Amino acid sequence: MLFKATAQKTVVFPLLLVNTLLLIQAVPHKELAFLHLFAILCSFLSLFLRYEFQIDRDTLTYRTYIAWFKVYAKTVKPRDIKKILFKRLSWKTKLTVVKVENGWNMRVALFNPPNVFKELETFAREYDVDIQKTSDY
Repeated sequence: MLFKATAQKTVVFPLLLVNTLLLIQAVPHKELAFLHLFAILCSFLSLFLRYEFQIDRDTLTYRTYIAWFKVYAKTVKPRDIKKILFKRLSWKTKLTVVKVENGWNMRVALFNPPNVFKELETFAREYDVDIQKTSDY
């Protein structure tokens, strides 16, 4: 099953505005202006971030896109997973971290449809992957 998420634009957009205002004041200082331009570019590109997490029969796949360009993809099999940690990101938002043997861990939060956690737990039980849940989950 395929799950999708996007960057939180409510956080990124105000930062983009602040960086733009700071750039106007930093124009006389060339080094500072360059850093602000770089920050504006990164903030602007982050508005187009989107994520996909796919649970197949025997693999987990995590992909990151900027607009339509794939910038990161990782596929793991159950034997490559150390454990799956279920916890809270905030008081109402759940988070799952898939800890893998090699490479970066997969962070799964704010994906739609929201049954991603149930599907991931089913996957872990089916392939006997270690599950750890925090007390507040």
